[in-house]
Amino acid sequence: MSICAQAPLYRQREFHQSPLWRILVDHGEEFLRTYESRYEETHGPLPLQSARVMEKLLRCGDPRYGLTLLHCPDCQVHMAVPFSCKTRVCPSCINRRAEVLSHTLAEKLPEGDYRHLVVTLPKKMGLRKRFQLDTRLHRQIGRVVHRVITRWMARQIGCHRSRREERDQAKPGIIMAVQSFGSGLKSHVHFHILVTDGLYFPDGSFFALGFWDQPSLLGELRHSILKSLVARSCLQPETAKLLESWPLDRSGFSAFVGDPISQPADRPRLQRVLNYILRPALPLKHLSYVEATGQVRFSPPRSIPKVWEHAYDFLADWVQHIPRARQHQVTYAGHFANALGNLNPKQESQVEESAEKPKSGKWVKWRTLILRTWAVDPELPLWGCHKEMKRAKALIQQHELNRLLKNLGIGLYPTRPRSPPPPSLGQELEESQFSDCESQVPANWDDWEAA
Repeated sequence: MSICAQAPLYRQREFHQSPLWRILVDHGEEFLRTYESRYEETHGPLPLQSARVMEKLLRCGDPRYGLTLLHCPDCQVHMAVPFSCKTRVCPSCINRRAEVLSHTLAEKLPEGDYRHLVVTLPKKMGLRKRFQLDTRLHRQIGRVVHRVITRWMARQIGCHRSRREERDQAKPGIIMAVQSFGSGLKSHVHFHILVTDGLYFPDGSFFALGFWDQPSLLGELRHSILKSLVARSCLQPETAKLLESWPLDRSGFSAFVGDPISQPADRPRLQRVLNYILRPALPLKHLSYVEATGQVRFSPPRSIPKVWEHAYDFLADWVQHIPRARQHQVTYAGHFANALGNLNPKQESQVEESAEKPKSGKWVKWRTLILRTWAVDPELPLWGCHKEMKRAKALIQQHELNRLLKNLGIGLYPTRPRSPPPPSLGQELEESQFSDCESQVPANWDDWEAA
């Protein structure tokens, strides 16, 4: 949107080229109206935040809903930067948040080795369906997971008998992200955990763990998760007992333990892991949408493409991953708990300054992210005086926006073919996402829904 004679390496995204934006424009309103009759039986009730989030997504990057003007007074260069939606399902905004958080944490994490853990739940016996229907379980079972890891690691540490009481109070540093999606937007709640390869004792000393006994850890995780689900009346005791009686390697529970990552020697790898566990459910570069047929295709690398015959079926799967309001998706526990302040220590001088000056936000500037990713400063034009552009003002009044966009010739929606309506309810719809050809249910166990 800058008046530039040259084409820089970095170009602002065109919101109307996004396949997700085009799907929401074509089908979003009608999909919300017909969701109950079409998909409530197979996908569960519509998440409460769906309508509000979809409305915000349609405004993300659209200059007609507000923008910031940048201006160079010497060479008379102007640039218009639209506002973003900052929702927790927008691929663009999540990528920005992941980039900011991964870069910040990679600089703040103390030196030492770290492990990447992934804890997953079985498909059958209704466990994943319960997590989808009650998103509060994400946070509740997440607490169980990091507490089990803390207790298990404390028992694995060998120390002098005089320090055993201190060992019981020792904690690892844990950063945990809950993801509700699998390949092809299937409902698949799992926990990504970045944990220190050892424990911090109360006096600040660190004891390395080294060897991870994965079967032992998985057995404790399975027992504690099932016990917690029974206590919350989400599972019958007989069902939990049956699940715990299955062989550990075929129970559906799994715990992946990655190789150690050294900080700061292997900081780029640590940052890639943090980016991965904070990634969006739907990378836009792998999504395509055909307006003429309404077909949606998701083609991730090294995986089988997922095809939805109509955009309604895609939206029904996608809205299941909209988090409820104030739902925590990233947790800092153990030595990295926010209450302890070990990731953000304050010096005495900083405490005195904070009493005089207002707190500064942790949000990294848009300019800094573009400079880091593309090696181009978007506020430093490649022509003219090469001086830093100044922020003129933010425009949010509609009459001012209309006048500016008309003069710049931007903000108009392109003409696109009309997308066909979905098949009628009488036709056979796609099979429920909870079915699969491989069964983990023992013989003669028919009524697993009632478990």
